[in-house]
Formats: sequence, C-alpha cells, structure tokens
Amino acid sequence: MIRKALHIFSTREAYLLVAASMFLGFFVSLFFQGMIMEMEDTILLDRLIILLGELAIVVPALFIFNQRGLYISQVLPLKTISPVTIIMAILFVSGVIGLTSVFEVIVLPYFPMPDFLQQMEAGLFEGSIMANLILIIAAGLVAPVVEEFLFRGILQQSIFYRYGSTLPAIVIPAVVFALFHIAYLFYLPALTELIILALLLGWLMIKTANILIPMLVHALFNLSSFTGLFMSESMESNSLSDLGIPWIVISVLLTFAGWYYFKNTHVAVIEDVYLIPGVRE
Repeated sequence: MIRKALHIFSTREAYLLVAASMFLGFFVSLFFQGMIMEMEDTILLDRLIILLGELAIVVPALFIFNQRGLYISQVLPLKTISPVTIIMAILFVSGVIGLTSVFEVIVLPYFPMPDFLQQMEAGLFEGSIMANLILIIAAGLVAPVVEEFLFRGILQQSIFYRYGSTLPAIVIPAVVFALFHIAYLFYLPALTELIILALLLGWLMIKTANILIPMLVHALFNLSSFTGLFMSESMESNSLSDLGIPWIVISVLLTFAGWYYFKNTHVAVIEDVYLIPGVRE
C-alpha cells in the first residue's frame, strides 16, 4: 500500500544530513582508491569502490532513521500516481535524451573535453564483463536511487514543505546535485546537462510527489549515457545530418508532449506531513 503521510527534517538538519552523506561518499571513494593505487589489475576493485561510494551516501541517513525510530518509507514521498503519469515521464525523458544528443552535436565542437575526462571515459569499460556489469549497476541503478533519495527525497521535501515555495525547493537541490558531481564542474557542456537534468528531476518531484518518478528518469538518463559511451567512434554522430531529421523531430515531439502533460498537472501535495523531532526536542 502506498503511504501518503510524510515525515520531513527541519531544513537545517536536511542540509547537515546531505553534507554528511556527500562527505562520506567522497571519503569512502578516495580512501579505498588510495589503497589500491599501487596494486595491479585494479579495474574490478575500482568498480566495486564506485559502487561502495554510492552506497555509503545513505549510511548517515540510515543511522539517523535508526536513532529516531523511523522507517525509510516514512520519509519518502510516495503519493499515488497513475500509469499514464509513469508513461509520460518515460516519454518525456526519452525526448530530453534525444535533445541532449542534439545539444552535444552542436556544442561539443566548441568545447574540447578536458584530458582528465577523456581519460576517465576512455577507460570506463576496459575491464571484464563483471567489472562493467558492476559499473552499470552502480551508475544505472544504485546512483539514481540513493541520489534521488538524498536530494529530491530528503532535501527537496524539507525545503518545500517548510516554506511552501516550489522554486527554491527545485533550484537548491539542483545546485547541490551539480556540486556532488564534482568532476563535471570543469566542463561547461556536462555541467549544463547536469543542471538541466537536476531541474527536470526536481520539477517532476514537485508535480508527482512520488520519489519513484525522479528515480526512474534519473536511471534512464544514466543508462542512455552509458549506451552512448559503448558506441564506437564510427557510430557517433558528428553533425545534425548524422542524427537525422526523424530523430530530431521525434525528440522535440516527445519532449513537448511530456512538458505539456506535466505543465498542466497540478503541484502534488502530500496531505499529512510531520516534522521529525530534532535531537533536543
């Protein structure tokens, strides 16, 4: 049964929890990366560390939940949604993914990718099938779940229900989300895509009040990025003519259809919202 009640943190505690989660994720990744630097054939270990770093993000939240006697379902917005909404979200993100490829074809020639990003992407799928499978699970499944849980679940809900304003509730988590992906802050096209994705996720969260929608959209976006990286250079599109007019038209139509549907959907508000008592309360 879908729960309609929601428990939120104060904005101060939400910010602290997000900061602690981000720090622990970075710390775990850097700590174990340092341990394996001198080892040979570390690709599988590296992929496991990526997975571990993503999972570490939820540890502070789970600790707090245990201390406060909360279940995860109590702090996740899970308002009932229709199958049509799910389908429209999938169509919407499909169109956005298509337009992202158009954006990259137009913009990337003017913004050479930094060497460290080229090296990172070039060696992304050099490992075994198991290593690549772990990487896809980490980025395509685990990352969308834990990141949306943190940014759109905890932080956005705390801001929205404490102040009742949609703009800061969408924008602030989007900025923090972009900062979390620190490697892409130094590459303008990637940063632009991150911000647009984060704003889209926040908007869908506001329109549905169901965390499963941004999780689904985030997962599809990440998986589409991996599909692009799997493609050989001979299959990459270097111009709009390579993409083809049908691809562009379909992408525009899907994006417009999704935007129109959610634009005409009222902001979804959970009826019963409770403030989680602080440590001293």
